[in-house]
Amino acid sequence: MSHAPLRASRPFLGLILAALLAACSGAAPSTSPGVSAPSGSFADRLRAAVSVDAIMTDLQQLQAIADDHDGIRAAGTPGYDASAGFVAQALRDLGYQVHLDSFTLPLFSEVGEGLIGIPGGPAFAAGTDFRAMLFSASGDVEARVTAVGFDRAADPGAFTEHATGTGCAASDLPTAVRGTILLVQPGPCYRRAQAQAAQEAGALAIVIAYPQWEPGYVLRPTLLTPDGITIPVIGATREVGLALDDAATSASTVHLRMTTAVVDRPVANVIADSPGGDPSQVIMLGGHLDSVLDGPGINDNGSGTMAILEIARRLASVGTPRLRVRFAFWAGEEIGLYGSQHYVSTLDGADRSAIRVYLNFDMLGSPNGGRLVYEDRGAAAGSDQVTSLFTSTFRSEGLTSGTLDLSGASDHYSFEQAGIPTGGLFSGANEIKTSIAAQTYGGTKDAYYDDCYHRPCDRADNVDPVLLEQMVRTAAYVTGLLASGEARVSG
Repeated sequence: MSHAPLRASRPFLGLILAALLAACSGAAPSTSPGVSAPSGSFADRLRAAVSVDAIMTDLQQLQAIADDHDGIRAAGTPGYDASAGFVAQALRDLGYQVHLDSFTLPLFSEVGEGLIGIPGGPAFAAGTDFRAMLFSASGDVEARVTAVGFDRAADPGAFTEHATGTGCAASDLPTAVRGTILLVQPGPCYRRAQAQAAQEAGALAIVIAYPQWEPGYVLRPTLLTPDGITIPVIGATREVGLALDDAATSASTVHLRMTTAVVDRPVANVIADSPGGDPSQVIMLGGHLDSVLDGPGINDNGSGTMAILEIARRLASVGTPRLRVRFAFWAGEEIGLYGSQHYVSTLDGADRSAIRVYLNFDMLGSPNGGRLVYEDRGAAAGSDQVTSLFTSTFRSEGLTSGTLDLSGASDHYSFEQAGIPTGGLFSGANEIKTSIAAQTYGGTKDAYYDDCYHRPCDRADNVDPVLLEQMVRTAAYVTGLLASGEARVSG
């Protein structure tokens, strides 16, 4: 799952908590027409056919691909190309019409070893204590630090950037920022907005220190595009932030160095249509196939894409749906939804109107996860009906689910912006599990839903097969309802 257009780490913990409170008090979403399918229906057969063992085998294949390609499957790298080849061939073998939807995206990399050197301060290591954000510019800066709105006492467990932090506009920043290294915490905006504000104010670099990040847990938020970014933009741990705040107080000169590169690379989404079904009425399933630059991406998002592949596999054997079913495996989600945005931008009016609903599956097997259903504010008309289909299906299996607003953090956002009804499932990323969530879903409270999110440890053994099976059965059933016409979404 992407950090964009999300505000760098997930802002929906409060929304999850509110949803769980509703779930635990017995509140339930309304049921859409067609949820109660007759025994032996198309939806029933599809749900019964999907196999979590087959998905886990596919995840091992993705893991092997990553292991053979420097531990990653990021878009624009050979690891992604091999992943796309594996999926495309599997779909062709099932009789699907496969289209490689090609485009060009910017591949970002860090070159050499970054540096944050503080006279008399602790030594910090690139990759462990800080990283360049995706599409950060290069720079070699020796300057004083200006800290703006930096809260040394920020509670790591309670910090949420949508309620705290500053530096989202140049007007937030004093004139003293000019010619210095700016230190802030995540604010209620995109990280790109903080970088642009720093540039406009004349900062030579910006360090965004996350109170919840500890050494060894440093993620890499995206600035969406390299265009217009002219200074180093660094994400750092709480300890780096505290040391830089000390340097700001003592007026010490800090040495910051970061060298980055961006190279345009060809890449392709993998798109496959079912052989049968009405082509003027399309039910579309999608998820991103690419990993981050810093890990193999097996839960994020091998779990979602291999669940989609399994639904395609079983759909080919249970019968011909009334509606056309289209499966999409996106490239470049982790750096800014590039693949799904490209696809939607190429649709003409007829093709766009043919897509009755888009279902997104991004992270379905988090090891400390939950059963979460998309409910974005501002989603296209009809999306609420999709939410009800998912929640009602969980309930029919005796499972509690919650809803959440993903704030455009995955590929459904591209379809949402085009006015297409959307929905999807999510098992959690780097949110902290509350005690209520632990009571509802099991697992460990005060721990991440997925401690390996965007990290090298996001391997095949990081996936919870029990939760994954619950999620894929629900995904398959809702797909079956919509593809058979047993349930309709009216926008």
